[in-house]
Amino acid sequence: MRRTCTYLVLLVAASLLAGCISRDEVYEDIYRNRKLAYEQWKLAKDGKEGGQVVLHGELDMASSVLLAMGNNKQLMATLADKEKARGRITEAYSEALPKLDLNSSYTRLDVPTAGTTARNNYAVTFVLTQPIFRGGAIGAGIRGAKLFAYTTDEDVAATVQDVVYRTRQGYYDVLLARELVKVSEGDLVLAKAHLEDVQKKKAAGVVSEYDVLRAQVEVSNVEAQLIERQNSLHLSLTSLLKTLGVSQESQVTLTGNLEYEPVPYSLDQAVETAFLERPEIIRAELSVRLNSEGVVQARSGFFPRVDASVTETNERPHPRIAARDHWDQAWSAGVSMTWPVFDGLATWGRVQQAKAALKRSVIELADAEEQALLDVKQALFSLEDADKFVNSQDKNLDRAHEGVRLAKAGYDAGVNTELEMLDARQALSQTQALYYQAVYRHETAKLALERATGVLKNQPPVAPAAAMPMVEEPAGETPAAGE
Repeated sequence: MRRTCTYLVLLVAASLLAGCISRDEVYEDIYRNRKLAYEQWKLAKDGKEGGQVVLHGELDMASSVLLAMGNNKQLMATLADKEKARGRITEAYSEALPKLDLNSSYTRLDVPTAGTTARNNYAVTFVLTQPIFRGGAIGAGIRGAKLFAYTTDEDVAATVQDVVYRTRQGYYDVLLARELVKVSEGDLVLAKAHLEDVQKKKAAGVVSEYDVLRAQVEVSNVEAQLIERQNSLHLSLTSLLKTLGVSQESQVTLTGNLEYEPVPYSLDQAVETAFLERPEIIRAELSVRLNSEGVVQARSGFFPRVDASVTETNERPHPRIAARDHWDQAWSAGVSMTWPVFDGLATWGRVQQAKAALKRSVIELADAEEQALLDVKQALFSLEDADKFVNSQDKNLDRAHEGVRLAKAGYDAGVNTELEMLDARQALSQTQALYYQAVYRHETAKLALERATGVLKNQPPVAPAAAMPMVEEPAGETPAAGE
């Protein structure tokens, strides 16, 4: 007995030690992995080892979306959930399929049992079980697993739409930043040219030292604004490259331009499209059906469980004649029923939870519809305002150019002052910036409407070959998108 207790204590101790792990050990391992990730980044940055895809050359909008579809990490992670959904379907089908279990045992007896001299007892048993009736739980489980897979498809569609939206939004951000840089560059050229004119007039004694100082201050102010806008351009481009899932070492030139292209729109048509296409609404509909199957599964606890089974046993000593110390077989077959007459109200509790989940999903579906309606209306209002904004600034831009021309002519003729010339040029710069911002708002409003109606996921772009940048593949092993 003492020896048995010793063995038992040793087994328990070994089991406890097998699960021991300290916080320091975990974080030391994490730290090593992070250091390794940093070293890999350094190698990829220096071009010594494979890393992210590096782009070189021109890049248009359609090519950007294609690249994002193949390299965006968020989309890759969402696609991985599809494997989880397939596994759930397989698990659900397993509830309807037979189960085969193998059980084996060895027993050493201190004293042989009556009628036999065998102290060593062996048994190998095969048990085949086939579920016959589960109160509808099996069918509900299979349907629920398929609905979960469909829900995952909508999650992928929503992620695709989000990636397309962020890619195009990022592309527009770069275009706007680039146009504002051009405006500041043009301002700087005019400011320097004006400074030269003022310096010449000062040398001729026409203007005062104050006029020269004022022109120099204006050049410095424009240079400061140019630096700020150049920084904004760099930040916008790095954000776009992150969305595309490519290397920050990429050198690309965007071929697109901010151009005003009005589109017709209708509230009724937009709302109808949103109700039919938005992944969030379709997912909410699937959630209602999924939770309905959950109610069926919960109610199955009120019904009996019926199983058929076949058991084959190989034993030593003989399973029927104990005096024979050799292997032999025995089998049995039957049908069993288990009916939980009273399970302590556990089934009632599960049914209540399932009904609450169903009720919640119905409310969430209504909320998804209301959110879609809100998004559509806001996008349409923004689009309408952007149309008015562009039209007003388009006309104002012509006035601002004419104002600079008249101010310059008057200044050269000695009629206008330095301050009037400066005001005219600043008005032109502000008007140009407002115009490009208006076009940007119009394009992003159209993009927001496409997202609100859920059509971004249905428009895979086809980029012309000439617009695709040269792709420098990483030297190392890198998994392709979707693998």
